[in-house]
Amino acid sequence: MRGLPAGGVLPVNGSQAIAPAPPAPKRDPWFWRSTTLAGLTLAVPALTYFGLNRIFSEGYPSLSAHMAEFLAASAAVFLTILTFKVYNDKENIGLDIRSAFSLRPIGRSAGFLLLFLAADLAVTWTGLRLIAAYYPDTEAPAALERLWSAHGNFFFIAVSTMFIAACEEIMLRGLALNYIMKRAGFMKAMLWTSFLFMIFHGSRNWIAMLLIFSNGALYALAYRHTGGLAVPCLLHGLHNLILRATVLLDFDPWLS
Repeated sequence: MRGLPAGGVLPVNGSQAIAPAPPAPKRDPWFWRSTTLAGLTLAVPALTYFGLNRIFSEGYPSLSAHMAEFLAASAAVFLTILTFKVYNDKENIGLDIRSAFSLRPIGRSAGFLLLFLAADLAVTWTGLRLIAAYYPDTEAPAALERLWSAHGNFFFIAVSTMFIAACEEIMLRGLALNYIMKRAGFMKAMLWTSFLFMIFHGSRNWIAMLLIFSNGALYALAYRHTGGLAVPCLLHGLHNLILRATVLLDFDPWLS
């Protein structure tokens, strides 16, 4: 059998046949992969935080509520960082957790923190007013309400609240957002991680769901503009801390 002419194509009727096109590259299944990634990684701090807090509270009655929560939140942070390292390497995301939490330049980070915090509080206040008006019987999940209504040393309560917010940001705005950004761009990454943020928190009415989605989008934008996780973690933590303070102080006239 004769070999092929130079170029690897056979002449057909005085012309050259078109070489077969190479197979189309397989599309990266970022949609399902990022959902699985977010679900698996977010389960680590959630199960650790609520599980250990219950174990400490029920198994060690002499341990104060705020200390039980602090120990559970600290364990959640530790396991979150380990999980982050495993999936960061496995998925080739390429983040350095040490530099990801840098606040430098301080002035720029502080400016964005204040800007996004103002936006977050405005969105949250508007959402809560609408919920109070249209869904007055809405209640927080029982486990969260029981945990947040426990009184104790405010320092440990504040640190625990910030720790858990940081865990969620490391997983969603750290791993999942960057995973999607490398494959589909920032807009899809922001929209999908905000949707996951909304679904994982859950709610009984559409206004609260939209509020959670909007908060997630703000945290993604904060990450985009600062290039790190420090500002999103602080934003999320302060958001939760302010809400928790209103629960502890039973201060809700501003919603009426």
